[in-house]
Amino acid sequence: MRIVGLIGILALAAPALVISQGRPTLAFRGDAGFVWVRSDTAPAGAGAIRLRGPVLGGEGRLVFKGFSVGLGLSSGTLEAADQGTAKRDLIEGRLLVAARPLPWLEMSVGPFVRAYVTDAVTERWVFWQARARADAPIVTSGLTSYVELWRAVSSQVNLVAGAGRVQGGEAGVTYRPPKRPFSLRLAYRVDDAAVRGGGDGSQMLEAISLSVLVGER
Repeated sequence: MRIVGLIGILALAAPALVISQGRPTLAFRGDAGFVWVRSDTAPAGAGAIRLRGPVLGGEGRLVFKGFSVGLGLSSGTLEAADQGTAKRDLIEGRLLVAARPLPWLEMSVGPFVRAYVTDAVTERWVFWQARARADAPIVTSGLTSYVELWRAVSSQVNLVAGAGRVQGGEAGVTYRPPKRPFSLRLAYRVDDAAVRGGGDGSQMLEAISLSVLVGER
């Protein structure tokens, strides 16, 4: 409950922070990646579904001194990893409010939506994420590593059992070429979600992505 309260305070304070920080700058990120999904959230006896496929996405941010507001979106078509005929469109979107209390630490919060769409039905997950990210240089200042962990403080899914634990993490490296206005990033992430009751079903999403970043974040 304390975490939820802090999130609420941050969300309410965001407009005032934006005004107080003055003129913002813009930052963009474009992503190309590949996703693997293993899901057994279907009714009992249906078995696990394994899907994979490419995704494209991006994120834009308004960046202030030590503070930013961002919007991200990605989508792709996933097909069965074996000889099955399963096929789903994956759509992900998130809105975030982020702060940097230290130069190497970013903390953010905001809603995240993930949908698996077929002709017959849409499976939709909606949750509020609390995230923490730590950056660390590698050898030179142009090469940086990072680790980011997150956990849902509130979650919903349009499945009969309802949403349970939802959490995940990401790790990667970022390279900024000398005298260039952009950076390159290679990242791996894993998200783990469970329906209510723990043993009633779970879903794991893994992704690897290559990104181009423009602007300070």
